Amino acid sequence: MKGRRSPLLFLRDKLRRFVLLVPPLTFLLVFVIGAIVFMVLYVGTGNVGQAFLKLIEDGGFQSAYLRTLRMAVVVAVSCSVMAYPTAFYALHLPQRMRSLVRSLIFLPVMINPIVRGYGWMIILGRKGMVNSILSGLGLVDSPIKLLYTELAAEVGLIELFLPFMFIPLLGAMENINEEVILAARSLGAGTLRVFTDIVMPLSVKGYLLGLVTVLAGGFSAFVTPSLLGGMRNRTLSMLIYEFIELRLNWSAAAAIALVIMTTVLTVTWLVGMLIKRRR
Repeated sequence: MKGRRSPLLFLRDKLRRFVLLVPPLTFLLVFVIGAIVFMVLYVGTGNVGQAFLKLIEDGGFQSAYLRTLRMAVVVAVSCSVMAYPTAFYALHLPQRMRSLVRSLIFLPVMINPIVRGYGWMIILGRKGMVNSILSGLGLVDSPIKLLYTELAAEVGLIELFLPFMFIPLLGAMENINEEVILAARSLGAGTLRVFTDIVMPLSVKGYLLGLVTVLAGGFSAFVTPSLLGGMRNRTLSMLIYEFIELRLNWSAAAAIALVIMTTVLTVTWLVGMLIKRRR
Protein backbone atom coordinates (compact mmCIF):
# COMPACT_ATOMS: atom_id res chain seq x y z
CA MET A 1 0.00 0.00 0.00
CA LYS A 2 1.06 3.53 -0.77
CA GLY A 3 2.44 5.45 2.21
CA ARG A 4 3.09 2.29 4.22
CA ARG A 5 6.68 1.64 5.32
CA SER A 6 8.22 -1.72 4.59
CA PRO A 7 9.17 -3.94 7.57
CA LEU A 8 12.84 -3.81 6.53
CA LEU A 9 12.93 0.01 6.66
CA PHE A 10 11.14 0.01 10.00
CA LEU A 11 13.60 -2.55 11.39
CA ARG A 12 16.55 -0.57 10.03
CA ASP A 13 15.38 2.63 11.77
CA LYS A 14 14.88 0.80 15.06
CA LEU A 15 18.32 -0.80 14.80
CA ARG A 16 19.93 2.56 14.01
CA ARG A 17 18.40 4.16 17.09
CA PHE A 18 19.54 1.25 19.24
CA VAL A 19 23.12 1.46 17.92
CA LEU A 20 23.23 5.19 18.70
CA LEU A 21 22.14 4.47 22.28
CA VAL A 22 24.73 1.76 22.90
CA PRO A 23 27.79 4.00 23.65
CA PRO A 24 26.12 6.31 26.24
CA LEU A 25 24.24 3.44 27.88
CA THR A 26 27.42 1.37 28.09
CA PHE A 27 29.32 4.26 29.65
CA LEU A 28 26.51 4.87 32.17
CA LEU A 29 26.17 1.21 33.14
CA VAL A 30 29.89 0.49 33.42
CA PHE A 31 31.43 3.66 34.84
CA VAL A 32 28.55 5.09 36.90
CA ILE A 33 26.07 2.46 38.04
CA GLY A 34 28.55 -0.39 37.64
CA ALA A 35 31.15 1.34 39.82
CA ILE A 36 28.66 1.81 42.66
CA VAL A 37 27.34 -1.76 42.36
CA PHE A 38 30.91 -3.12 42.38
CA MET A 39 31.72 -1.11 45.50
CA VAL A 40 28.60 -2.45 47.24
CA LEU A 41 29.50 -6.04 46.34
CA TYR A 42 33.11 -5.48 47.41
CA VAL A 43 32.04 -4.18 50.83
CA GLY A 44 29.14 -6.60 51.21
CA THR A 45 25.43 -5.92 50.96
CA GLY A 46 24.91 -6.79 54.62
CA ASN A 47 27.53 -4.30 55.77
CA VAL A 48 26.08 -1.61 53.50
CA GLY A 49 22.59 -2.26 54.90
CA GLN A 50 23.81 -1.93 58.47
CA ALA A 51 25.73 1.23 57.61
CA PHE A 52 22.61 2.71 56.00
CA LEU A 53 20.50 2.02 59.11
CA LYS A 54 23.11 3.78 61.24
CA LEU A 55 23.33 6.70 58.83
CA ILE A 56 19.61 7.50 58.79
CA GLU A 57 19.75 7.87 62.58
CA ASP A 58 22.87 10.04 62.48
CA GLY A 59 22.25 13.76 62.81
CA GLY A 60 25.30 14.65 60.73
CA PHE A 61 24.04 12.61 57.78
CA GLN A 62 20.54 14.07 58.08
CA SER A 63 21.82 17.65 58.09
CA ALA A 64 24.17 16.90 55.17
CA TYR A 65 21.32 15.36 53.14
CA LEU A 66 19.00 18.30 53.78
CA ARG A 67 21.79 20.78 53.04
CA THR A 68 22.64 19.01 49.77
CA LEU A 69 18.99 18.93 48.73
CA ARG A 70 18.48 22.58 49.72
CA MET A 71 21.54 23.71 47.78
CA ALA A 72 20.47 21.76 44.69
CA VAL A 73 16.99 23.35 44.79
CA VAL A 74 18.39 26.87 45.33
CA VAL A 75 20.81 26.41 42.42
CA ALA A 76 18.04 25.05 40.17
CA VAL A 77 15.67 27.93 41.00
CA SER A 78 18.42 30.54 40.53
CA CYS A 79 19.48 29.04 37.21
CA SER A 80 15.83 29.02 36.08
CA VAL A 81 15.35 32.69 36.94
CA MET A 82 18.57 33.67 35.16
CA ALA A 83 18.44 31.33 32.15
CA TYR A 84 14.87 31.94 30.97
CA PRO A 85 15.14 35.71 30.26
CA THR A 86 18.72 35.30 29.00
CA ALA A 87 17.65 32.64 26.51
CA PHE A 88 14.66 34.74 25.44
CA TYR A 89 16.98 37.71 24.87
CA ALA A 90 19.48 35.61 22.91
CA LEU A 91 16.62 34.26 20.77
CA HIS A 92 16.12 37.72 19.22
CA LEU A 93 19.81 38.26 18.46
CA PRO A 94 21.38 37.68 15.04
CA GLN A 95 22.82 34.21 14.56
CA ARG A 96 26.45 35.31 15.07
CA MET A 97 25.66 37.21 18.26
CA ARG A 98 23.55 34.31 19.51
CA SER A 99 26.46 31.93 18.99
CA LEU A 100 28.74 34.35 20.84
CA VAL A 101 26.36 34.55 23.81
CA ARG A 102 26.06 30.75 23.85
CA SER A 103 29.85 30.40 23.89
CA LEU A 104 30.32 32.98 26.66
CA ILE A 105 27.72 31.34 28.89
CA PHE A 106 29.26 27.91 28.29
CA LEU A 107 32.78 29.22 29.02
CA PRO A 108 32.82 28.39 32.79
CA VAL A 109 32.31 24.70 32.01
CA MET A 110 35.58 24.66 30.05
CA ILE A 111 37.59 26.08 32.97
CA ASN A 112 39.21 23.69 35.42
CA PRO A 113 36.92 23.39 38.48
CA ILE A 114 39.80 23.95 40.92
CA VAL A 115 40.86 27.13 39.10
CA ARG A 116 37.24 28.29 39.02
CA GLY A 117 36.84 27.54 42.73
CA TYR A 118 39.99 29.42 43.74
CA GLY A 119 38.83 32.33 41.61
CA TRP A 120 35.68 32.55 43.69
CA MET A 121 37.75 32.22 46.86
CA ILE A 122 39.66 35.34 45.84
CA ILE A 123 36.42 37.21 45.07
CA LEU A 124 34.53 36.16 48.22
CA GLY A 125 37.40 36.17 50.74
CA ARG A 126 37.65 38.54 53.70
CA LYS A 127 40.02 40.72 51.66
CA GLY A 128 38.43 39.83 48.35
CA MET A 129 36.80 41.99 45.73
CA VAL A 130 33.29 41.96 47.24
CA ASN A 131 34.40 42.97 50.74
CA SER A 132 36.80 45.56 49.31
CA ILE A 133 33.98 47.20 47.35
CA LEU A 134 31.62 47.16 50.34
CA SER A 135 34.29 48.62 52.62
CA GLY A 136 35.24 51.26 50.04
CA LEU A 137 31.62 52.37 49.76
CA GLY A 138 31.33 52.51 53.54
CA LEU A 139 28.53 49.95 53.63
CA VAL A 140 30.28 47.68 56.15
CA ASP A 141 32.66 48.37 59.03
CA SER A 142 34.31 44.95 58.98
CA PRO A 143 34.57 42.23 56.31
CA ILE A 144 31.51 40.02 55.86
CA LYS A 145 32.03 36.27 55.99
CA LEU A 146 31.08 35.11 52.52
CA LEU A 147 33.58 32.32 51.96
CA TYR A 148 32.99 28.88 53.51
CA THR A 149 29.23 29.35 53.61
CA GLU A 150 26.31 27.73 51.82
CA LEU A 151 25.88 30.95 49.85
CA ALA A 152 29.42 30.74 48.48
CA ALA A 153 28.94 27.12 47.41
CA GLU A 154 25.61 27.98 45.76
CA VAL A 155 27.16 30.90 43.85
CA GLY A 156 29.88 28.63 42.50
CA LEU A 157 27.35 25.95 41.52
CA ILE A 158 25.12 28.51 39.80
CA GLU A 159 28.05 29.61 37.65
CA LEU A 160 28.82 25.97 36.83
CA PHE A 161 25.29 24.78 35.99
CA LEU A 162 23.75 27.87 34.41
CA PRO A 163 24.90 26.73 30.92
CA PHE A 164 23.15 23.38 31.40
CA MET A 165 19.88 25.27 31.91
CA PHE A 166 20.49 27.87 29.22
CA ILE A 167 21.44 25.55 26.33
CA PRO A 168 18.30 23.31 26.36
CA LEU A 169 16.08 26.34 26.95
CA LEU A 170 17.52 28.21 23.97
CA GLY A 171 17.25 25.08 21.83
CA ALA A 172 13.59 24.67 22.76
CA MET A 173 12.88 28.34 22.04
CA GLU A 174 14.60 28.11 18.64
CA ASN A 175 12.17 25.32 17.71
CA ILE A 176 9.14 27.53 18.33
CA ASN A 177 7.50 28.54 15.07
CA GLU A 178 8.32 32.20 14.53
CA GLU A 179 4.94 32.75 12.88
CA VAL A 180 3.22 32.05 16.21
CA ILE A 181 5.19 34.87 17.87
CA LEU A 182 4.59 37.21 14.94
CA ALA A 183 0.86 36.45 15.08
CA ALA A 184 0.77 37.27 18.79
CA ARG A 185 2.57 40.56 18.21
CA SER A 186 0.20 41.44 15.36
CA LEU A 187 -2.69 40.98 17.80
CA GLY A 188 -1.15 43.50 20.18
CA ALA A 189 0.74 41.25 22.59
CA GLY A 190 3.78 42.87 24.15
CA THR A 191 7.12 41.24 24.84
CA LEU A 192 6.16 40.18 28.36
CA ARG A 193 2.86 38.68 27.17
CA VAL A 194 4.61 36.79 24.36
CA PHE A 195 7.16 35.47 26.85
CA THR A 196 4.66 34.30 29.47
CA ASP A 197 1.84 33.03 27.22
CA ILE A 198 3.75 31.57 24.27
CA VAL A 199 7.47 31.11 24.83
CA MET A 200 7.33 29.65 28.35
CA PRO A 201 4.61 27.02 27.67
CA LEU A 202 6.20 25.93 24.37
CA SER A 203 9.69 25.66 25.85
CA VAL A 204 8.75 23.77 29.00
CA LYS A 205 10.22 20.48 27.74
CA GLY A 206 13.62 22.07 27.27
CA TYR A 207 13.28 23.64 30.71
CA LEU A 208 12.51 20.29 32.34
CA LEU A 209 15.54 18.70 30.69
CA GLY A 210 17.72 21.51 32.00
CA LEU A 211 16.07 21.28 35.41
CA VAL A 212 16.86 17.59 35.90
CA THR A 213 20.46 18.19 34.80
CA VAL A 214 20.97 21.04 37.26
CA LEU A 215 19.27 19.21 40.14
CA ALA A 216 21.27 16.02 39.56
CA GLY A 217 24.54 17.90 39.13
CA GLY A 218 23.98 20.15 42.12
CA PHE A 219 23.06 17.19 44.32
CA SER A 220 26.20 15.21 43.46
CA ALA A 221 28.76 18.04 43.10
CA PHE A 222 31.96 17.74 45.13
CA VAL A 223 34.78 20.12 44.12
CA THR A 224 32.88 23.41 44.27
CA PRO A 225 31.09 22.78 47.62
CA SER A 226 34.30 21.52 49.22
CA LEU A 227 36.32 24.57 48.11
CA LEU A 228 33.71 27.27 48.74
CA GLY A 229 31.45 25.73 51.39
CA GLY A 230 34.08 24.28 53.68
CA MET A 231 33.85 21.29 56.01
CA ARG A 232 31.27 22.99 58.21
CA ASN A 233 28.82 22.89 55.30
CA ARG A 234 29.39 19.31 54.22
CA THR A 235 27.37 17.78 51.43
CA LEU A 236 26.81 14.09 50.74
CA SER A 237 29.70 13.95 48.27
CA MET A 238 32.00 15.45 50.87
CA LEU A 239 30.79 12.85 53.37
CA ILE A 240 31.77 10.08 50.96
CA TYR A 241 35.28 11.54 50.75
CA GLU A 242 35.45 11.81 54.54
CA PHE A 243 34.32 8.22 55.14
CA ILE A 244 36.79 6.80 52.58
CA GLU A 245 39.90 8.94 53.11
CA LEU A 246 39.66 9.77 56.82
CA ARG A 247 37.51 7.14 58.50
CA LEU A 248 38.26 4.23 56.12
CA ASN A 249 34.58 3.28 56.36
CA TRP A 250 33.76 1.92 52.91
CA SER A 251 30.38 0.57 54.02
CA ALA A 252 29.07 4.02 54.97
CA ALA A 253 30.56 5.53 51.80
CA ALA A 254 28.79 2.91 49.66
CA ALA A 255 25.52 3.57 51.49
CA ILE A 256 25.79 7.33 50.86
CA ALA A 257 26.61 6.69 47.20
CA LEU A 258 23.43 4.62 46.91
CA VAL A 259 21.45 7.42 48.55
CA ILE A 260 22.81 9.93 46.02
CA MET A 261 22.11 7.62 43.07
CA THR A 262 18.59 6.81 44.30
CA THR A 263 17.73 10.48 44.83
CA VAL A 264 19.06 11.49 41.40
CA LEU A 265 17.22 8.63 39.66
CA THR A 266 14.01 9.53 41.49
CA VAL A 267 14.26 13.16 40.40
CA THR A 268 15.01 12.04 36.82
CA TRP A 269 12.00 9.72 36.83
CA LEU A 270 9.66 12.42 38.15
CA VAL A 271 10.83 14.94 35.54
CA GLY A 272 10.51 12.27 32.85
CA MET A 273 6.90 11.73 33.87
CA LEU A 274 6.27 15.48 33.57
CA ILE A 275 7.80 15.50 30.09
CA LYS A 276 5.56 12.61 29.00
CA ARG A 277 2.49 14.46 30.23
CA ARG A 278 3.47 17.47 28.12
CA ARG A 279 3.38 15.40 24.92
